[in-house]
Amino acid sequence: MRKYKAEIYLAVFIIGVIAITAFLYQGTQEKNPYGMFPEKLGDMSIALYREGDAAIAEVKNLHGGAVVPENAYIANYRSGTGSKAKFWISESKDSATAMSLLAAMNSSVGKTGMFSESTPMSIEGITVYFVTGRPELGLYHYFYAKDKMVFWLQVDNPDEAYRLRIVKEAVKNIGG
Repeated sequence: MRKYKAEIYLAVFIIGVIAITAFLYQGTQEKNPYGMFPEKLGDMSIALYREGDAAIAEVKNLHGGAVVPENAYIANYRSGTGSKAKFWISESKDSATAMSLLAAMNSSVGKTGMFSESTPMSIEGITVYFVTGRPELGLYHYFYAKDKMVFWLQVDNPDEAYRLRIVKEAVKNIGG
């Protein structure tokens, strides 16, 4: 009987250590308040984040109601030197739908008079399209699909090398 008593105490001790370790680990893991977006992107810090109904309404409005995403995400970044980046992300039900939306955007973007024709480039194995916009819309825009999400990224900085670093970081670290 004594032998079993010692084994029971040992088992309770081990379970207690595991439970305390799990509790402490979970306490150190903070949930990112900005969803998929990092707090910093290059030299910029996040200034605004929206998801859910508010973001869906804004993305729908951008497309004149023609696009109704499953979900949407919006983030704005700013630096102390005046650089800005804005994300509009629409989440589709699957990657095929996202790719279809990307193709539709790419085929019509240059025909609206609001943006130039797109120029494709490959960044981190993803085809990213670049367009310039009228000054009131922002001048430098990039869009691409990744998994079931379509990303539209506006980077307000005239330095092309700077913009490409931001886009590369975004492609690598944001979403899927």
